[in-house]
Amino acid sequence: MKISKRMRKWCVPVLAGLLALPCLNLLRSEAAGGIDLDEPCSLTVSVNIGAAGTADGNQAYLEDFNRMEIPVAAYRVADVDVTGQKFTPVEGFEGMDFDGLSPERDVTAARWAELAKEADGLRTENGVRTDRVATVKKEEGDVVNAQAKITGLTPGLYLVVPETVYNPEYTVQYQFTPYLTALPSSLYTLTGEGSDEWVYETEIGLKPEAVQQYGNLNIVKHLSTYNPALGQTTFVFELVGRDASGTVRYEDYVAMDYRTGGDQTLTVTGIPAGCEVTVTEVYSGASYEIVGSDTDAAHVWSEQAIAAGVPGAQTAAVDFTNEYNGGNRGGYGVTNHFEADGEDGWTWENPTTPLPSE
Repeated sequence: MKISKRMRKWCVPVLAGLLALPCLNLLRSEAAGGIDLDEPCSLTVSVNIGAAGTADGNQAYLEDFNRMEIPVAAYRVADVDVTGQKFTPVEGFEGMDFDGLSPERDVTAARWAELAKEADGLRTENGVRTDRVATVKKEEGDVVNAQAKITGLTPGLYLVVPETVYNPEYTVQYQFTPYLTALPSSLYTLTGEGSDEWVYETEIGLKPEAVQQYGNLNIVKHLSTYNPALGQTTFVFELVGRDASGTVRYEDYVAMDYRTGGDQTLTVTGIPAGCEVTVTEVYSGASYEIVGSDTDAAHVWSEQAIAAGVPGAQTAAVDFTNEYNGGNRGGYGVTNHFEADGEDGWTWENPTTPLPSE
């Protein structure tokens, strides 16, 4: 079939344009020289990279990180080609789809998070061995915040997995989100704009989530004398817990019922670890009185701190003594508990009122 001169003139510029389109990325890569696949990469993991590195700007978290040791493992998930935009899964991560991880595709943070979660699941499921492990910590005399540098990494896509750790007092547990990072990288491959020069030394910041830990408090009551003729008696305590800065973190009232004399212990749970809790006996029954002080205090340790053998860590306890004062009036009571229902209302729980059946 012959093509007319007129048709040929129209085809020439169209074909030229079509041939030019797939070359744009190639020209961009060639401009940067392409990745040197034999050049080793390094990854510096820090706790102070902008706002994210300080746990949303919380200075207390940063201070914790500078006192902790955080093991970080790097797993090689995929090979990378010279363009820096094509990734091929390695053993243990087969089946992962990295198509479209180029700046032209406008890859969202949510997509990267999904891939990181998938890779983390596969490395656990398949028992993938880590390529490198480093410990993020602040060395004595360092002028920078805690960090660790992992060197000798072959170019590729890596899963970075920081280990869940506790601060030294075990009052807070820090969990970290695993994430993927490409080595080497460039501003252009990350954002679709800016310099396309390959950077073989990359620095990233940890992404922490702080989880408050809790502990228990034992209120020990000694009732040295008791009049059984008056029946059951109730003792009520006010609890106020303050953190190291003096801020009130916990408040509650609890009651202890006696049907006989002797010693009794009431365990209060769910108190933020690290709080200094002051306990005051605010009601001692109508015919009983306090012997000694009506106030005692104790430091609340988390169960994790006790299990880890942190020096001084033990279950918090306060101690009170009462005796019969010769009166003839009973002193039984109930403790009401109010809890927000999440809809601008409150749920009232009264021990003397049966709860409705479900």
